Amino acid sequence: MVRSHHTLPKGVAPFFEGLKTAEGFFAVDCDQRIIHWNESAEQMLGRPAGEVLGKHCHEVFAGRDSQNFRFCRQNCPVTQNARRGRATADYDVVATRADGKDLWANVSVMLLKQAQEAPLVLHTFRDVTERRRVETFARRAMESLREIESPPPGEPEADSEEPRPTPIPPLSRREMQVLQLMAVGLSTREIAEHLGVSPITARNHITHVISKLGAGNRLQAVLYASRRRLI
Repeated sequence: MVRSHHTLPKGVAPFFEGLKTAEGFFAVDCDQRIIHWNESAEQMLGRPAGEVLGKHCHEVFAGRDSQNFRFCRQNCPVTQNARRGRATADYDVVATRADGKDLWANVSVMLLKQAQEAPLVLHTFRDVTERRRVETFARRAMESLREIESPPPGEPEADSEEPRPTPIPPLSRREMQVLQLMAVGLSTREIAEHLGVSPITARNHITHVISKLGAGNRLQAVLYASRRRLI
């Protein structure tokens, strides 16, 4: 079965033909289109190569974080890092199988550089659904204990960081300003007046922030930023 798209660069074709791994593996080009999809990826997600090759990875993998925010999307943090030649630490996301069932996947990212061209982004992933189930149970148990045994006055509460969180999208200084103003409930016109820009410019900034955070509206963007401690 052919598992590589016809747009696969000739120079790297032998690499993919000889690559064998039990983990799910797929590669995308600079436009985030899937150009290789291995047999393990087919089995884990129930999506055959012929169905996904040439499609955008965020349409197929459609990963979400633990708060159900979209992580896989156009110009995601992984893609932004790749275009800058930067690596991305491994992270956990929820992917939806072809049968509609959710699967927690831990994803590792590698870059394959090409002469005079943008690097290919290689993803390997493994099923960590059981690990996430155990971690979630343990975290909830710890939260219940903290409710019973509150810390002494003046002592900070224990932190419960999520393991292997998705990368945080990089925001510019102006976008951070806009996010902070959104968080205090200012309207588009009030944000424009505070920044000394036109309402149209302010609205564009707000749209970019919402899009970068993978949120659907202002409230979701502020909620995401609060949970990830951006504000």
